[in-house]
Amino acid sequence: MSSSPVRLLLTIAFAAVGGSIASTIHMPLPWLLGSMLGVACISLGGQSHRQPVRARKAAQIYIGTAIGLYFTPAVLGQITDMAGWLLLGALTGLVMSALSARWLQRLTKVDGPTAIYAVALGASAEMSAQAQRAGADAAVVASAHAVRIMMVTFTASFIVWATGVSPVASAGGAAVLALQWVAGLLLVAGLVGWIFSRLHLPNAWVLGALLVGGVFAFQQGSARLPELGMITAQAVIGWGLGQNMTREFFTRAPQTLLMVALITLLILLVCIGMAMLIAVGAKLPVMTAFLSLAPGGMTEMGLISKTFGLGAPIVTAFHLTRILCTIFLTQITSKAMLKHGWVRA
Repeated sequence: MSSSPVRLLLTIAFAAVGGSIASTIHMPLPWLLGSMLGVACISLGGQSHRQPVRARKAAQIYIGTAIGLYFTPAVLGQITDMAGWLLLGALTGLVMSALSARWLQRLTKVDGPTAIYAVALGASAEMSAQAQRAGADAAVVASAHAVRIMMVTFTASFIVWATGVSPVASAGGAAVLALQWVAGLLLVAGLVGWIFSRLHLPNAWVLGALLVGGVFAFQQGSARLPELGMITAQAVIGWGLGQNMTREFFTRAPQTLLMVALITLLILLVCIGMAMLIAVGAKLPVMTAFLSLAPGGMTEMGLISKTFGLGAPIVTAFHLTRILCTIFLTQITSKAMLKHGWVRA
């Protein structure tokens, strides 16, 4: 079982079987969560194959393009009118990050920079990079973000499902694009994503695909990508989450990761309360507002909202605003928190 090709085939098989079983038993977001659990089963035994970086990028391009196709002129107008609520969502994330850093340090005694970056509700890769530059424990920070994203993806899916929201079959009856258009869009989306990655933009591959899909939707109207591609993309994202569930992952700073998990649950409770407020003010379904605030990855939350027909462009806009604010303001707020003793260096 030690050869790489055998492990790769085994991992793909477990991801596919996990997704298939989850779909059969009607689990919410089956191909993502089922794949995640399937891969986790062999990851705990040390037999999983690390996901190729290109596979993750390809899934992000497909999902980003699919969500971008929702950005019609009418939807863009609605998002523009909600600018104040987008900023409120970002402010909520910053406040929760600051409170969580203080809680985490008091509960685990980690150093200040590690506490701040471990619970900063922004792009996990960018937070890990900033953490390393700030002298934090980058390994603990990366693990904490993995815990947060896995927990939020799983929990948010079940919360939406438990409220009675059913997955939708398509984008409001929009026609499936012809294969030549699909190939062309994905090719351009990949090129723009590559350019964005060279510019070191956060979530570059998703943002590039969102832009390309959005431009197409703005010019041509509603359309959607083939569902088989979306199922495959979900399975790939699930594989990426499930491969983190190794013995080493759970034994690295276990107390810190446990406290991160508890803090994440508390943040989700706050998000539910804030979602009720924003839902009334912005005239949104409560679950759309909840997914807009839930501190998961932009790709994962966008995918959940698309699957359940809960305003994927709005959810994506909220997360993009929060991520950008977190990336550009965390270093500033980190220095202020350390200077004034909010967390101890």
